[in-house]
Amino acid sequence: MREYQRAYLAHLAEIVELNDLYGHMPESGAAFLSWRRENSLRIREIVGENNAMLREKLFPVLDDIASADQEEIAALEEFALQLGAGGANQPDLTLNYTICCALITYARKWGRRDMLIRQLYRAGLALFYMQEILDRCGQARYRWKMGLLFGEAASFIKRYDDIKDVETRGYIHRSMGNLSLAYSGANREDAVKKLDAVRRSLQILNDPVYQKKTPELPWELYIYVSHQERSSALNVLRAGIQDPVVLREVMESAQFVREYQERDCAKRGVKPMVRWSLAYEAAQYHCGVQPLGRLLRWLEEAYTGRDPRDYSENGIYANISLPGLYSDYISRDEEFKVKKKDIVLHMYRQVARYVREAPEDQARGLLTKYLLLFLESYVEYPDGILEKDFLLQIVVSRQPDAYVRFYLAARITRLMAARALKECPQTLVGVLGCESVRQVRERQEEILQFAYDSGLFHDIGVLAFNDMLVKLGRSWLEEEREMYGCHVYAGEFYLGRSPSTRPYVKAALGHHAWYDGSGGYPAEYRREEDPGRAVTDMVSIAAFITQATDDTDPKNPRPLSLEQAVEMVRAQSGARFSPDAVGLLEGLEDVWEAGRAAAYEKAYRILKS
Repeated sequence: MREYQRAYLAHLAEIVELNDLYGHMPESGAAFLSWRRENSLRIREIVGENNAMLREKLFPVLDDIASADQEEIAALEEFALQLGAGGANQPDLTLNYTICCALITYARKWGRRDMLIRQLYRAGLALFYMQEILDRCGQARYRWKMGLLFGEAASFIKRYDDIKDVETRGYIHRSMGNLSLAYSGANREDAVKKLDAVRRSLQILNDPVYQKKTPELPWELYIYVSHQERSSALNVLRAGIQDPVVLREVMESAQFVREYQERDCAKRGVKPMVRWSLAYEAAQYHCGVQPLGRLLRWLEEAYTGRDPRDYSENGIYANISLPGLYSDYISRDEEFKVKKKDIVLHMYRQVARYVREAPEDQARGLLTKYLLLFLESYVEYPDGILEKDFLLQIVVSRQPDAYVRFYLAARITRLMAARALKECPQTLVGVLGCESVRQVRERQEEILQFAYDSGLFHDIGVLAFNDMLVKLGRSWLEEEREMYGCHVYAGEFYLGRSPSTRPYVKAALGHHAWYDGSGGYPAEYRREEDPGRAVTDMVSIAAFITQATDDTDPKNPRPLSLEQAVEMVRAQSGARFSPDAVGLLEGLEDVWEAGRAAAYEKAYRILKS
């Protein structure tokens, strides 16, 4: 690698260290705030240095990739490999993808077939991890492109005999297997395509002709991974698809994986991974071999046997995913939902504790991934742990800086709502179903609480991007801006699942939409269809001010003063922001700096508890 590439990787490692909340926890909330400000200054310096290195050293090469010499290409390949190392925890996933795409261009230009296949596979894999983030937002924007990349690499199976390099042949088989990743299996048509892709891959992997042509390849491992992919298609079965061929294939793969795990783990003297043991048990239930009660008992036993301090992938799955899946399965039967209530609430308390105590530097991406999957199946009991309370615990534990922004936005929104109740209550008609000014006045406390909570939960979708945000060490690339814009969909999705959070969906979806419709996002938010639009308008302003003035956010290169931010809001009255809401911007100084300090103190106490 080039020297600047090594320096860039070192900078990324330093950023992770600077964002480690648990390794260097200060002694008070005030010290915590000061520490975050100091670290943000250093991260901004790193970002500036990285931007300069990329602008001067890397991007000119990528822009004229066809003219690069062999030494430069070799360095780029190694750099991209390092950026993409570590599965879902890559140091810089999107830059890795960008370099892979440039290397694909180079390989096409100069007829470098082996390099082309290799980079098609690596670019497809990078897109897979990018798509995993978008899956949390209900968006499938990269699946088609992922399919094209893996599909092109897999198509070289037709020229298999012309390709002599063993590693390149391996990339062809791996790409064939990964074609199934282009399909989520969320509906019947998609599920059929996913399972067809696995079936085609297994047919070739089990073909003795190919095994004889390249005996050096790890055929057993390839076959095992393909069976893993098919046995993990349980969401297809949970969706209610009862095709007998699908049931048989998923059951066969689940059994294959279970037996493989038992043999392999016995050799290594370790326990089989909980995930694949569960796949076998769940497949038996879905295929009608065992009743739901038996599956629930197995889940209870597996959860009881977990290690609550294990932050390996297996440990995270056992501590977070098992409770999520347990919730999903009891939701299928109202009797079980009632009967298993105490078990569910115990699991939820343990999950909250597990997340709160998780070391920041261990399996951050996996923790976020499994945590968000857990939230998809959250079961809310009126007298239990409400999802709104659980979500706040998670935000404080994983993103305390975000919690501070939420808290300040909540206070500003409530302050604006209080002024509206006093000066222009007619603007609040429609909020919480109020049909008149009289009803607005009668429900003042409810409206104030609704305004506060709307500000508190408006940006909850950023949870889906936690891993990306804490590692980013440069200016955003186009793909990252596009991905991050999807956080509003993630907020809509997670808030829309439970009664305690459902009222705040519109604020989460619409806080970046412009008042006059001439800009902002997403297109799906229509202000005229939002009965609480007056509060959403206030949240939009509160969110802008808190973000623009945040001096603990490294992504904010030039934090504004409160006065500057308010002036910018007033300058965009009638376009980006509602004139009625802008007219309520008075007295913010009273809640500002004291509010930030109070929020950090509260976050500090939770983190230290």
